[in-house]
Amino acid sequence: MNKTRGGSVLSPHSHLESVLPLSCGVRPVDVSFSPYTDQAVDPPSLPSGSQRESRILRLVGRVFRFPRRAARVVRKRPRLTLLLTLLLVAGATIGVWRYSVHLWREAQVALKEDRPQEARARLEFCLRVWPRSPEVHLAIARAARLMGDFPAAEAYLNRCIELQGGASEAVQLEFLLMRVQAGEVDDRGPVSVLFHAVENGHPEASIILETIAKAYLVRLRYRPAYDCLNLWIEIEPQNPKPYYWRGWTLERINNPKAAKADYDRALELDPDMLLARLRVAEMHLHDKQAPEAYPHLERLYKQAPNDPRVQARMGMCLFLMGRPEARQLMESAVIELPNDASLLIALATLDIQQGRGADAEHRLRIVLADDPADTEALFVLASALQLQDRTAEASVVLADYEKKRKLVDRINALLKDVADSPTAGADDYAELGQFFSRSAGTNLQSTGWTGRWKKTERTRLPTPRWPRTTSAKGTRPRRKFTADRFARPLLRARSRD
Repeated sequence: MNKTRGGSVLSPHSHLESVLPLSCGVRPVDVSFSPYTDQAVDPPSLPSGSQRESRILRLVGRVFRFPRRAARVVRKRPRLTLLLTLLLVAGATIGVWRYSVHLWREAQVALKEDRPQEARARLEFCLRVWPRSPEVHLAIARAARLMGDFPAAEAYLNRCIELQGGASEAVQLEFLLMRVQAGEVDDRGPVSVLFHAVENGHPEASIILETIAKAYLVRLRYRPAYDCLNLWIEIEPQNPKPYYWRGWTLERINNPKAAKADYDRALELDPDMLLARLRVAEMHLHDKQAPEAYPHLERLYKQAPNDPRVQARMGMCLFLMGRPEARQLMESAVIELPNDASLLIALATLDIQQGRGADAEHRLRIVLADDPADTEALFVLASALQLQDRTAEASVVLADYEKKRKLVDRINALLKDVADSPTAGADDYAELGQFFSRSAGTNLQSTGWTGRWKKTERTRLPTPRWPRTTSAKGTRPRRKFTADRFARPLLRARSRD
């Protein structure tokens, strides 16, 4: 029993501690006492190094003996072993097949929702499971085409032809769509054949019209794009996509009221359509209507909180509302969107308000390097230069702003009222090409309009319309869709390579 001295419990080694000095390096052995008995209890001992080594050796021995034991079991029970092996292989095969079917369905949904990159990644796995499937090759060719990877799309289509022993109607359609997407939008080219297919009730009329409309929009041919989108809405009035693209087109021809009505209609059909709701919010922000934009952005922020476009527009909205957290959102979004003109101009405006003229100038120079005719960036740049007491440079920028503003207004007027109209002449197209060359250098749009001027100079082309062929009785003949003569040039080019 431990004795107490002055009410304190004495350590069992107190007499040793008093005898042995600390300098001698000898420590008493720590012995614990059980609270229930007076017997000393030794502390638990850890396994020594030799014990660990023996355990490892035993484990290694079991691993090396496993093949011998497995072979012994196989010799004793061959039928049971064969049955288990077959069940294992069948289970793995069924699992891979079901997973591939799941990916195939997800890829189809991704293609319909304009997510070709995601669809292509899933179809590549399906292609490993079904390497001789024409359907998979055709689907991955479409995904590659939508991504702009025309060589890969052509390779998949040619492989599909080899597997089918010829070009099916679906393969011919993809070749034609690829040519249209690449820029062949003349009335006598593949566009005419595709319009005839739509007229004859082709099951993929929406894909055809969407491709043609986007090809027109890329080349700033808004009038035929608008007609194409109207036809798409007639065929699929419950599809929100043509309303969105028609609204986008109406914005380009300076009709924002009608554009917003189309965006609202698209949101009625699909309230989760991110692009349409984002564009409505951007239109409110452009008009400095932050309270009207905020409900749309709040919903978008809940729907896609990690989307940098949503973060950028939310930051711009909070900036207009005078909220201090606006800069943090915009600065985090500009990392993912380094060339977003609206975002950079908003940040530059905030920099000017906070007296950071040099930072504002740097952001605006990025915008103008990408688009020298951005009048809003030019106007804000003049303010940034004035803030830095560089009045002479600011005056030059303001003069350039006035000149570019008149130029942009004239281009918009030509695109809205003249281009692709029956009254358009060669001089109008030449003027468009010259305007684009002066505003942003010789680019795709300027060379396209100059080329149209050359064609119009030779012979006046009719306004692109939906081809309507009628018989003697005035009824439309139902013809089978064939496009071999438009697919052959690509096939011949492929064979020469």
